[in-house]
Amino acid sequence: MKNNNNPNFLRGISKLFVAVTSIMVILPVSVNALEFPSAPERNPPKSTAAGGRRGGCVQGDLPIKAITPGDDNKIKTVSSQPPFYIYIPKTKADSAQFMIKNEDGTQLDFQEIAIENGDYIIEINLPDQINITEGQTYTWEISLVCNPMFINSGNYTKGTIERVSLDQLTKTQLEMTGDTLDKAQIFANADIWTETLINVIAVKDSQPQEWIELLTSVGLHDYAEKSFATN
Repeated sequence: MKNNNNPNFLRGISKLFVAVTSIMVILPVSVNALEFPSAPERNPPKSTAAGGRRGGCVQGDLPIKAITPGDDNKIKTVSSQPPFYIYIPKTKADSAQFMIKNEDGTQLDFQEIAIENGDYIIEINLPDQINITEGQTYTWEISLVCNPMFINSGNYTKGTIERVSLDQLTKTQLEMTGDTLDKAQIFANADIWTETLINVIAVKDSQPQEWIELLTSVGLHDYAEKSFATN
């Protein structure tokens, strides 16, 4: 029987194991059930009934809600002009106001957005001249405009967004796949929400179950069946 304790043989096996392991690490993931692994525990949505009676603004059972993985709406992106996705509840407001500020508190953008009845998800895009900087965290807020003298927690929501860079492993995985859902899961594994969402939205019409799975994985199943506003 051949002696496999030869040092050269063992070194060869070791190198082969490292090479195979490295390839396995950088290969794109195969998506079965799309999820966002780092999503924190989320509190169930609170009914807006009381707020609706007092403020007379939100008329549905669900509040205005950012489509993000946590109640703090703290997300990451790799884009200089990330989109924001917000659920607008049934409301008698005819507009919403969106603003975003940099770390110094300087307002970079203010938008007045027309609202018609609500109960849908809107996409908010930054103007061409506004770019967010890598390594910076920005605060944003959106509120329904009903009675300017009265705003309650059912009428607005806010959060933060940080632009980050991709690590080399994530870059390599993205370069090795052309599949949109694989890209979504790769971004999700890297804790980058905006690009996860963008890729899932890209196949939402053809593969609606993936949208439902992603939102369910972050506790937003109540919003998974909501339609997007048409432009």
